[in-house]
Amino acid sequence: MLQIIAPTRHLVVRAALAATCALLLALAKLAFAHPINVAYANIEIGSDGVSIALSLNLFELDLLLGLDRDADARVDQRELDLAQDRVAEYLSKRVSVTADGKLAPLSHEALRVTRGVDGKDLIEATLQFAGKASSSYVIRCEPLTDLGSDHRTLAKIQYRGRTEQFIFQKDVTYQNAPRTFAEDFGQFLELGVVHIFTGYDHILFLLGLLLAATTLLEAIKIVTAFTIAHSVTLALAALGIMAPPPRIVEAGIALSIVYVAAENLFLRKHTRRWVVSFFFGLVHGFSFANVLREMDLARASLVASLFSFNLGVELGQLAIVVIMLPVLALLRRVHSFPIVVKVASAGILAQGLWWLYERVLV
Repeated sequence: MLQIIAPTRHLVVRAALAATCALLLALAKLAFAHPINVAYANIEIGSDGVSIALSLNLFELDLLLGLDRDADARVDQRELDLAQDRVAEYLSKRVSVTADGKLAPLSHEALRVTRGVDGKDLIEATLQFAGKASSSYVIRCEPLTDLGSDHRTLAKIQYRGRTEQFIFQKDVTYQNAPRTFAEDFGQFLELGVVHIFTGYDHILFLLGLLLAATTLLEAIKIVTAFTIAHSVTLALAALGIMAPPPRIVEAGIALSIVYVAAENLFLRKHTRRWVVSFFFGLVHGFSFANVLREMDLARASLVASLFSFNLGVELGQLAIVVIMLPVLALLRRVHSFPIVVKVASAGILAQGLWWLYERVLV
């Protein structure tokens, strides 16, 4: 019996080791990829039609249309002016308004290059769709979904004196009809889940912390501290009570990854790791809030959206932790686990240093 169990256990541990290596490689590949950003739209439905003011990540649009003519890794206003027709044609295929079952005529204002609060270059475009006050509208807004069907456009919609929020994505349209609380709640819940799954810096930070956790209780303390901390600052920032500059926040997140990886590499004991998790969790929460702050929602709408978005973040984080912990528990039975920790931490450190350079100096 012992001879049967021992090889079986050994195979399980080896399988866990292989799974972890695959996970680390996948995270590394994703980490070096440019994460999908959300776009923003301010939509006004008026007596003469629909106006859609778009704000898109210019880097992403350049990936699709090749706008950077001088290959300096930036698209300036001159290059955008030369490509006005191509960009307008692209947007006309991704954004449309149907009025009473018929496609509404489209016109657009001049496209502009601006810079967001996080320092990223944006393109701003205002599209006008002719219509009547009595029209029944169906709005489709799918820019940049060519980069992935999970790309979202967060919209603030003003119609007949009321303001509401809506999240556009591939094959999801808006109709100017009353929406239920459950529909809005579900949209922001899903957005929170997607945000944590594509937040590779947050995932690497958690992985770095959990690599050094020696007991289940210690892991629970780390995750709980991180959850409480980022929930507090997410609420503070989203409600406008405290909002550090996004560029500083993003640099702080990169620093948190560097610090945790360095601890794994150079310290033998990791006491009270939950304190580190809580301290840097406060920084990560400010980053989560940037998604909602950009929508400039009314306070009443923001509170409900904040709750459902944060719940989605927590559910996504829970799913990630549930995958990590059993695998790491099995790996700890392997004599070479300390080497695995060092190698993984070295990779996390390298990625953290790159992000720190990118977010501070570039």
